[in-house]
Amino acid sequence: MRLKYYLIICLFCCISLLAQGKTFTVVLDPGHGGKDPGAVGKSSYEKNIVLSVAQKVGNKLTETYGKDIKVIYTRNSDVFVELEKRARIANDAHADIFVSIHTDAVDKSSVYGASTFTMGMSKESANLEVAKRENSVMLLEDNFQERYAGFDPSSVESYIIFELMQDINMENSISLAKNIQNGFIDRKRHSRGVRQAPYWVLHRTSMPAVLVELGFISNPEEERYMKSSKGQDELSECIYQAICKYKRACDNKSSGMQSLAQDDKKKAEKPQNELQQALRYKVQILVSKSELKAQDKQFKNLKNISFYFDKGLYKYTSGEFLSEQEAQAYRKSIKNLFPDAFVVAIKDGRRISLEEARKIQ
Repeated sequence: MRLKYYLIICLFCCISLLAQGKTFTVVLDPGHGGKDPGAVGKSSYEKNIVLSVAQKVGNKLTETYGKDIKVIYTRNSDVFVELEKRARIANDAHADIFVSIHTDAVDKSSVYGASTFTMGMSKESANLEVAKRENSVMLLEDNFQERYAGFDPSSVESYIIFELMQDINMENSISLAKNIQNGFIDRKRHSRGVRQAPYWVLHRTSMPAVLVELGFISNPEEERYMKSSKGQDELSECIYQAICKYKRACDNKSSGMQSLAQDDKKKAEKPQNELQQALRYKVQILVSKSELKAQDKQFKNLKNISFYFDKGLYKYTSGEFLSEQEAQAYRKSIKNLFPDAFVVAIKDGRRISLEEARKIQ
């Protein structure tokens, strides 16, 4: 059942990317709103800061691209919007990207910096705690237990479902997240990097999606910056420029945005340069003396197929993950199809040992 679900989603995403002349659609998601203030600073609410920043991002995009881009807000005023509805707005619009905007908060006022999250189960407990706090907004919704099928945002056990999830949009989500973080760095903001966490709203969207934490409202200096006109202008500019860069890459067919599975007449390609420069975990499923077509029956309908060339052989993998834990979970989910599958680590386009990969992380 799980495999059938992801095949359907993957088909939908492939069709969306191949559509010619489709208006590039961006969904901006200002977190919280209405009865949910979000994180509370000494003199401001998260819900107000993120709404202002989101509107500035949308205005910049519209001014630049006009009719060539469509900007949709999950909320455009101080109203409460359910998590599930936020994702549904993006899915119904067949959006190209989803950008959720938030501010962070912790007990220590000295903590500061901006982060951008993509969907995934993180080994870092701090990342999980941030996700649990953001996901807890569902407790404010009517009939939340029925709507979210018994999911408890405060229970670690509830997050097991995310370990089994293969995010087919991971590569593009990470690319967008990197663009945003690089913008913060250019603006001399402290970057806490691109991270993974199990945010429900990212889990439910069917397109590349990120969640931006602009800074810590619990830090007095960052709070002053984020609620100021100057700060909001600069932060919105970072997100705006990141989206523009991402859109240019989508418009450029040579950017490597298409996956191997998107063209059944296309032979398997080597991983793109951007992927070659980062550590990734994949699940090796088979070895061949020659290149195989993307729709070869030997792949048994698995998606996100790639290969690396080693010792004169084409070694084919499925899936792509930031952590060994996620890759192992995926390996277990396909063991009935490929009993001999195993996890490999790829760095700079070549395979390295799992021991070496663990040291890098």
